[in-house]
Amino acid sequence: MTKLTVFSFSLVLIFLFHCSKTIAQTPDILKILDKPGEFTVFIRLLKSTGMSDQLNGEVQKSTTGYTVFAPNDKAFSDLRSGTINSLTDLQKVQLIQFHILATGVTLSNFQTLSNPVPTQAGGTGKGEFPLNVTSSGKQVQLATGVVKATLGKTLYSDDNLVVYQVDKVLLPLDIFSGYEPTVSAPTESPPVATKVNESGAVSLILNGMWLYIGIAVNIAAFSL
Repeated sequence: MTKLTVFSFSLVLIFLFHCSKTIAQTPDILKILDKPGEFTVFIRLLKSTGMSDQLNGEVQKSTTGYTVFAPNDKAFSDLRSGTINSLTDLQKVQLIQFHILATGVTLSNFQTLSNPVPTQAGGTGKGEFPLNVTSSGKQVQLATGVVKATLGKTLYSDDNLVVYQVDKVLLPLDIFSGYEPTVSAPTESPPVATKVNESGAVSLILNGMWLYIGIAVNIAAFSL
């Protein structure tokens, strides 16, 4: 085997190693969300809108990374009945895009963002689906004009993709301007038990005894 052949073979091995490493490190948003087992609705929307394949493809090519805000199943169950089903196919795509930033943002970098923050659904102008972000220490809140969500745990993080859990579905104002959050029914107070004072109870018993004795005496006197 000549030196040139050995050199060429080495280059091939290096190339294959690099490719396999790149493939192994490429994040898959569906696998990331499927692991905890509490993002089934969000996964279903990502699949039905085609956004999962699009996001995975864009993540591989991106030099700035992506950030995904993932509402769990409880967040969707807190919505008014029929909220998601009432959307058009385009609005469902925009809803998912509203949960994605075209840049990777770590917890410490949220405070550096300038409001309004552009999402994948549009820019920062009116009708373009921007977010407003407030950060205080490790607490981050996302305001949409309809709801205010709190950032939860980090589900995944690398140079290409950061995925956070959020406690509410991010409802963009331009789609849900007339949305009214579900109002919890007031909790009825338990009936208050009637309290009987011990002295009153004793008095009642004694009075009953004297009343019984009095009736007995009267009956006996009448019979004589």
